[in-house]
Amino acid sequence: MNGTYKSPRHLPFAPLGGLVGALLGGALWAKYIQWTGLTAGWVALAIGIFTGIGVLLVGRSRQISISLVAALFAVVGILIGKYLDVQWNAPQTVTVAVIEEHSGPSDQPKLVETREYGTSVWQLMRQRMEWIDVLFYVVSAYIAFRVSYSRRLYHFFFRTG
Repeated sequence: MNGTYKSPRHLPFAPLGGLVGALLGGALWAKYIQWTGLTAGWVALAIGIFTGIGVLLVGRSRQISISLVAALFAVVGILIGKYLDVQWNAPQTVTVAVIEEHSGPSDQPKLVETREYGTSVWQLMRQRMEWIDVLFYVVSAYIAFRVSYSRRLYHFFFRTG
């Protein structure tokens, strides 16, 4: 046997397992950043583990093509985590109200104009990234590939004689 195990019936659903793992890992990473205030890029490596296990469990297969899908979804999971981090933890806009006072019967200030100063989500994501994040992308993708292609994990989960 060449070391690959195939279960064609479950194979089309393997990317779904990777997506679920990526969403779960990305959300947990963003929550970790929110709770602790630390970016902790090394936590992103768990996204690779979640994604690899998701692909392995749903796909019930050990194939290089499926493991490459797991690696791709690990990178997607990191991007999801960065996106959620910006959504939950970064200030989006600063609203400035220009108020003009006028002397009149009510002596109430009159709101003349409201301006919002903000940046897009992608700009905030780029601002919160550092060069070391590229290393975490690569290592997380490698971990997802190895976990989803692991013979020991396959035997552990599926007990094939």
